[in-house]
Amino acid sequence: MIQEKLRGADYENVTLLESMYQKQRDETIETYLKRPRNEDILVPFRRKAGIDTGSARGMTGWGPSIGQYFGAYAKLWRGTGDGRIRKKALDLFHGWCECVEKDEKVLDVGTYAWEKIVGGLNDMAEFMDMKEEIRPWITRLICRGDEVFEKDIPRDGLQDARMLGQIEWYTLPENLYRAWQIFGDERFRQMADEWLYSFMWDKIAEDDFNIGPRHAYSHVNSLSSAARAYMVTEDEHYLDVIRKGYEGIYRNHTYATGGYGPGETLFGEDPGYLGNALLSTWDNAFEKNQGIVYKNFGGGKVARSDAWGSCEVSCCSWAVFKLCNYLLKLTGEAKYGAWAEKMLVNGTLGQPPITEKGQVLYYASYFMDGAIKSYDDRRLQHMGQNFVWQCCTGTFPQDVAEYANMIAYFNDEGVRISQLIPSKIDLTRDGAPVSVEIKTDFPKSGKVRLSIRSEKESEWTLSVRVPEWAKGDNCAYVNGERIPFDAGTDEWFGIHRVWHDGDKVEVNFPYALRFVPVDREHPELVALCYGPEVLVSDEMTVLVGDREHPEEWIRKTEDGLFETLPGHTGIYDFVCRTFRPYWTVGLMKWYYMYNRIYPDMETLDREHQGF
Repeated sequence: MIQEKLRGADYENVTLLESMYQKQRDETIETYLKRPRNEDILVPFRRKAGIDTGSARGMTGWGPSIGQYFGAYAKLWRGTGDGRIRKKALDLFHGWCECVEKDEKVLDVGTYAWEKIVGGLNDMAEFMDMKEEIRPWITRLICRGDEVFEKDIPRDGLQDARMLGQIEWYTLPENLYRAWQIFGDERFRQMADEWLYSFMWDKIAEDDFNIGPRHAYSHVNSLSSAARAYMVTEDEHYLDVIRKGYEGIYRNHTYATGGYGPGETLFGEDPGYLGNALLSTWDNAFEKNQGIVYKNFGGGKVARSDAWGSCEVSCCSWAVFKLCNYLLKLTGEAKYGAWAEKMLVNGTLGQPPITEKGQVLYYASYFMDGAIKSYDDRRLQHMGQNFVWQCCTGTFPQDVAEYANMIAYFNDEGVRISQLIPSKIDLTRDGAPVSVEIKTDFPKSGKVRLSIRSEKESEWTLSVRVPEWAKGDNCAYVNGERIPFDAGTDEWFGIHRVWHDGDKVEVNFPYALRFVPVDREHPELVALCYGPEVLVSDEMTVLVGDREHPEEWIRKTEDGLFETLPGHTGIYDFVCRTFRPYWTVGLMKWYYMYNRIYPDMETLDREHQGF
């Protein structure tokens, strides 16, 4: 199998310190220790097995997979050592095993839920040291799936009626290969080989992204299957796929936030589908028939709807975190932390907490006519289920568990820091324990302070990823003395020296304002960014000014917000607009992320004559 260039933390050796990240994770843990109750999660399995459900009524909503809970609890326990989480995970697992033992048909679930159960059991085996206890149950599950899944289905990735309930089958190989790596059962690898997603992967390998509209989250997630295929087969084709897949999707199919998939659709037929999906129904661009109707991931024609949002934020973040983790470990290249950082700051960190009723921000929305962060989904399943306790409530706890897994990477040279999250990193050098403490208020600023604790001096390299937006006067100090900064953006900045107890490093990545167009077809439709933060306006507006030098007409206020100078918001020369970081916007607060920009009033007037 492939030797990784960097080793991951695997949810240990990294401790989150007091910060908004730790607070968000710990609040999530406390919520999930109360709700959902194990007896409610187990209701459908107990009913199928003919076991009395007692007073439990089950979960409202259409429900995530039990496997997502297995995985989230295993990783949260590994990252915190909280025995309450381990107990809840074990009780849930044993309850599920009781159902399986009673009736094997409990294992008959669609590919979507099946893959997540396999993944959750892998997580429990790997991160809760339960390999031998898990072995018989995951073997039964995988063998049952291999027996009952219909293999003669279209393999083009369209999520339509032809799937026979086997949606998102192209995510199966990741956890099947992983199960083979953990348990060594050759049947697991053989099944993984049978479900490889050649249709999309072969196109990507040839730099062909004319794939057609497909389900967004799961198609990014399918690249993690290609990553595992590379790890197991050592076939460079799969490494090529994930490299090109990352570049092609990240550079051409994402919003400024890193989010993707308007209406859960990726690879839209119209090259301007990202921008079209944000237009208002009254917008003059609709005269060109842009954005009114589009083909979605099921192959059908649908109308643009605000109810479907711009990014399935919890699930999309999870797919990106996983893919970036694979690429960082397999290649060792710093640039693969960029997409994860965007989704960290503008996705997961900005999400309101999940409630005990299972309410979650399902979609992040970036519409030109405004959006709000709301628990009200405005969709209803055909049997009356609301969108609570659904898939995003299974991925969100995994997102916050990932905080401890996305900070540090290790090799024989030392430690590399990919994400600026307050934490303590533990490693061993020359046989002695060493710790690196990260203190920062990122993303509020790009300043980070690193403190070394060591029982004895040791020689090694401390590296920090230089973000892709950090194009200013980046600087670093060791024990107060400035040192040369010889790394560019998307590279590792490394400091190799003999380290002593109490050594301190300061690194600063200054922020700057910049405008980011939504896509090539809508260069006038832009989001204002400041360092890693996407900023949003408090009111709908147009902008008039030099897009290359926003600092000349947008000023930072004393309270840390941003405000346009008079004369830069259309016809009213006295009107100013305020901008704030999107991640700080609370529930039920209107915001406007994308706005049109014009170089001057003459251009604005000329382009809108007659309206």
